[in-house]
Amino acid sequence: AGTIQEPQAKIARDYAKQKMDSDFSGIGGLVKLVEMLSGQKQAVASGKDKQIAIVHVTGEITEGKGKDDLLAGGSAGSDTVIKAIRDAAKDDKVKAIVLRIDSPGGSALASDLIWREAERTTKPVVASLSDTAASGGYYIAVAADRIVAAPGSVTGSIGVVGGKIAVGDALEKVGVHTDVVSKGRNAGWLSMHKPFTDHEREVFLATMKDVYRLFTSKVAAGRKLDMERVAKIAEGRIFTGRMAKEVGLVDRLGTLDDAVDEAKKLAGIAANEPVERVLLPEPRGLFDDLFGM
Repeated sequence: AGTIQEPQAKIARDYAKQKMDSDFSGIGGLVKLVEMLSGQKQAVASGKDKQIAIVHVTGEITEGKGKDDLLAGGSAGSDTVIKAIRDAAKDDKVKAIVLRIDSPGGSALASDLIWREAERTTKPVVASLSDTAASGGYYIAVAADRIVAAPGSVTGSIGVVGGKIAVGDALEKVGVHTDVVSKGRNAGWLSMHKPFTDHEREVFLATMKDVYRLFTSKVAAGRKLDMERVAKIAEGRIFTGRMAKEVGLVDRLGTLDDAVDEAKKLAGIAANEPVERVLLPEPRGLFDDLFGM
């Protein structure tokens, strides 16, 4: 009697892996390499109708358009981040949004504008805190339904700082003379020509207190904490991610992958169901920065 030979199973090690053309030989290969380095999209796996948008908030938070210069660092502009959140909110394929925050803060107005856009979306929002999410970076995070932080993340810093440097007399010592023409009691309160007057300092401090009240009230509402509790963990105090979890500033310790898992749960997507991650704003490439493309 003969023996029956079992068919050999073929192991597909790249099953469900996103396909990327890696043949860069010849002239065509050079063109493909330039396209990849310039940030142009590669073909993605088809058939994925569920996406998680990863909105990056990286660098100083500023008003207007942000910068993502690979060579000189970048900033998170409110206009750029808001557009990314809106684009994700309008896309039917996007089921949830993850705010990937790595920022020490910046403009209070820009932070508030981004917070408002994240707050108003009806889709689940999860904040993922990277190395730093302090001051304005944490301000934005409290708009999220859940906050996931790296254990060593620098977060919190719930506070407001402000002031100015008056250099008028110093400039005169090197022969630079300036004259200020202004109308109104506090018209020159931000002028670098002279220090604050007593009244200007009083008004400036009142403005800072208004921003601080706004910040702490949003932390209290977003984290479901009473104002007395917030007062004890505010005033500029800084926490690691692990400490922040203990005091109620974050919900969970983990990575970006953990934040995506949280977003899937909130969106009603099964843990083992594959989703496509969409990076917003669309990342620039090296050639964009070198040649201004």
